[in-house]
Amino acid sequence: MSCATRTHITYDARAASVEPSIESTTTAHPLFSYRSEPIAADNHVSDQNTHYEIHQLSFPSIGDNGQIGNLVTVDYHRSRLPGKHPVVIVLPIWGRHVYPSNAITRTLRKRSNGAIHVLNVLGESYLLDWPKLGMVTDEDEFLEIWAEGAESEITTLIDMRRLVDWAESQPEIDGDHIGLIGFSHGALFAPILAIQEPRIMALVLVMGGAHPQRVIAQCMGARTEDVQLWAADTFGWNREEMEDRLEPIYGPMDPARYPGHVNPARVLMIDAGKDECMPESSREALWEAMGRPERYTINSNHRHAFYTMTPINFNWMRKKIWKFYKKHLLTPAEE
Repeated sequence: MSCATRTHITYDARAASVEPSIESTTTAHPLFSYRSEPIAADNHVSDQNTHYEIHQLSFPSIGDNGQIGNLVTVDYHRSRLPGKHPVVIVLPIWGRHVYPSNAITRTLRKRSNGAIHVLNVLGESYLLDWPKLGMVTDEDEFLEIWAEGAESEITTLIDMRRLVDWAESQPEIDGDHIGLIGFSHGALFAPILAIQEPRIMALVLVMGGAHPQRVIAQCMGARTEDVQLWAADTFGWNREEMEDRLEPIYGPMDPARYPGHVNPARVLMIDAGKDECMPESSREALWEAMGRPERYTINSNHRHAFYTMTPINFNWMRKKIWKFYKKHLLTPAEE
């Protein structure tokens, strides 16, 4: 595959769509509030090299997070260098591909030479029972399954806030320099986490969007398209009606509802101009909600845009993400 062309929009504070309330320390929606308590985590070393020890980190979820044993599991790449260092939390594409999260973890390790810790969150199972959705013939039961999936998302979001608590409590982690990155499903999840969690200092969103109910109703992916067709055949819903039915369930997790809760100067957005899964209106709404941050749009579809992470495209995306984190997590702030 040849190199994909890209459009670059730099961040311009004068053109920001919203005034960021970056001093806010409160949760944007009470649904995501929780009681902060110390986390007793299983934390043992599984491997080590010159700059890093890999710790297998796990702790119980606050509820049903859709994962085996209701556990939060993380590969903690802990720097062996002395002193405190920033940390980047890498979100998974739950139940799907591990390449993006593993690839950016390798890049952060290699390029930082131990200057950044990495918390690579694992997510082997889906947060939603997709097979069950294709078996029910009752509308109320169909929507209840969606509601259960949304509850797993909310539980997972709170678990990620608890992971931030844990990170802050570690003597080797600089709690004032915490980064977050999400890819695809993780980039639907990451913006709402950053909105609810003011301790996130630097945010990268790759192939994400706002209006999750719209993404579900319009995404031309294997799982979503099957469910869309099932809803059309079984309940007579078109995509617009499906979006309307899901809006009360997924609306609280829509970043477009919370403009101004992140600092756009510390956000990098990468999307695909021909994305068949994330509708253009969802991608534009995310960019606006984030305050019109720096943005790269790859002239490709959802899947092929990820090839810019690979040697086929000279690891272009990985280099851009590293440059962003180097600037915002490692470069001293100007006096």
